[in-house]
Amino acid sequence: MLYIKALLAFIVEHPTLAYGAVFLISFSESLALIGLIVPGTVIMFGVGAIVVTGSLALKPVLLLAIAGAIAGDGISYWIGYHYQDKLRQIWPFSRYPGMLQNGEAFFHRHGGKSILFGRFVGPVRPIIPVVVGMLGMSPLHFVVVNVLSAVGWAFFYILPGVFFGTSLAVAGAVSTRLAMLIFIILAALWGFIWLSRKLVLLVGRRGPIWLDTLKNWVASDAPVRREARPVKKFLAFLFLRQQGEELLLGFLVLVLFTAGWGFLGVLQDVLAKDPLVIADQAVYHFFQSLRTPWADNIMVAVTELGDSLVNICVSGVVLLVLLLKRCYRTAGYWVLTIVGGLLGIQLLKWLIHLPRPVALYHGASAYGFPSGHVTMSVILYGFLAILIARGLSGTLRWGFFVTVFVLSFIIAMSRLYLGAHWLSDVLGGFLIGTSWTALLGIAYLKGPAEIVPRRLLGAVTLLIVVTAGGWHVAQRHEKDLAFYAPRYAVQAMPLKTWLADGWRELPAWRIDLAGELEQPLTIQWAESPDSLSEYLLTRGWRLPPPLKLKNILGMLSPDTPIEKLPVFPRLHDGRVDSLRLIRLVNGQRWVLRLWPADVRIAGNNTPLFIGTVEVQLRRNLTGLITAARDTGEYDRALDTLKQMLPDRFVTQLVGRTSDEIQVNRGNRRLRWRGRVLLVWEKAAS
Repeated sequence: MLYIKALLAFIVEHPTLAYGAVFLISFSESLALIGLIVPGTVIMFGVGAIVVTGSLALKPVLLLAIAGAIAGDGISYWIGYHYQDKLRQIWPFSRYPGMLQNGEAFFHRHGGKSILFGRFVGPVRPIIPVVVGMLGMSPLHFVVVNVLSAVGWAFFYILPGVFFGTSLAVAGAVSTRLAMLIFIILAALWGFIWLSRKLVLLVGRRGPIWLDTLKNWVASDAPVRREARPVKKFLAFLFLRQQGEELLLGFLVLVLFTAGWGFLGVLQDVLAKDPLVIADQAVYHFFQSLRTPWADNIMVAVTELGDSLVNICVSGVVLLVLLLKRCYRTAGYWVLTIVGGLLGIQLLKWLIHLPRPVALYHGASAYGFPSGHVTMSVILYGFLAILIARGLSGTLRWGFFVTVFVLSFIIAMSRLYLGAHWLSDVLGGFLIGTSWTALLGIAYLKGPAEIVPRRLLGAVTLLIVVTAGGWHVAQRHEKDLAFYAPRYAVQAMPLKTWLADGWRELPAWRIDLAGELEQPLTIQWAESPDSLSEYLLTRGWRLPPPLKLKNILGMLSPDTPIEKLPVFPRLHDGRVDSLRLIRLVNGQRWVLRLWPADVRIAGNNTPLFIGTVEVQLRRNLTGLITAARDTGEYDRALDTLKQMLPDRFVTQLVGRTSDEIQVNRGNRRLRWRGRVLLVWEKAAS
């Protein structure tokens, strides 16, 4: 967060440099050769997201990006048009002739449209303008297509960044922790899928070469070191007698050694209380600081899809299909894999006795290492992927394994987020599950192949996950939300203590991500929010517009009045506001919010709530979105609210000291003198 704020501050102070950088990035991204190493598309997406903050204007950014793209492709075209075939003798084309050959093949395949298509195809993007110049395309024809493609490129990569930034801004208005969680999950999934795709391409291209090298080493009579002899004999047993599926077998061997070594490393750290265990605490508190009620709903549903009931249904149906199709050997391995995994999990839990972050279960399940959800998701779907992938083409085969890893990753994230496991539990479960699956997969592939009904297995598994998983989520969701809910300690405080000085113990600021301070909490209310709501609704306050799709879409219109803009819920310390009312005053919208304070008044057990009254104005984001903005004015609204209440409630205006309210708000101007309004019903006095 600090780096982002520093970047935004730099852009605000040096807007000319920022606009110049937009031009240079789009220019270099389109320039011959240089564009191969400049991640211009990613940067343009990020620039679009920054536009939403107001630090850069959308129209100049689009125009400069278009101009840079036109200039970059134009110079590349001139180089090709001027030098033509002489380029083949100039470095780096003389060293890497394949670049021009690939560009020529692309041009011959698509003709003049290759300039347009080439804008969006990474490997040939900066080469196509050079090639069309070499092959003699007329300058007029090139200019027309160049301009049109540059316009399309700028809009295609910048506007998604704008909408992504807008979605984060809206999410951030609700809670910074929600925006951060969305960003982390999307970035992690994108990075995982990108890495998996690169690995799949690498294995498909280099795998056969590596496998031949390994087989030659195994078959050679060259002397090897004593410690390497068992490994050589094991590899000889695997590959010298193996016919077919050698690449898949080699992949599983690599996975077995890598995951097994990783598991032993994690296990050593757990037993020795090494740095990984210290990281457990940091990761646990980090995810707990990101918790929101909306993300809780999603993560609980994800973790329920990894529950034992769903796993038993999938395991049983797959076994039934294999038996009906007379795949007895495969069925035996399926049972051995599932049962061995379950027994291994229970054995490790009993042996290691690593408690969970919070007490959730009893018996062996009270211990966290390894995570049963993660381990069984890897074993169940991993071995199923081996059964289905056997005999398939390379790309489709690796796609199944990537899907398994993505599914296991999402389940692992849900366990970390809900605080059900430490990071070491999740890593240990993933690695031991992968090791067991790879070991059984190697043994299965070494035996005679059976005709497995791949399509039927895939369809049945998907059907069971959807039906049994959907039913399980519907039955258990409300109970599990309470089961995995964060624990809060409630404090009892006498009324006199609260009025005297106890109110100072309550937070002075709304707390969001990792203790980040937001609006000041200017109200403390001792009673149910319903009574305050009922009273204020007769004094000019009203309920906010419902959060329906129609009202949210109204944000896309610049003419939507502020009273019709949605009032999004906001979080304080991970909880949604219990009361939300609005009042219109001279074109402004006042918003009153209350949150539970985890304090009860001793004697009558009255709950205590804390809240604020913020003043909002309409704000236009990038000319595309209309939203409400907090002006930072709190004193005037608080005085007006105090004048409304004496008919039914007792009020007391108190003030925090400068030390209690002193906080660096950056460039935001805040009008609050530290005053807090205490309110309670007269009957309670």
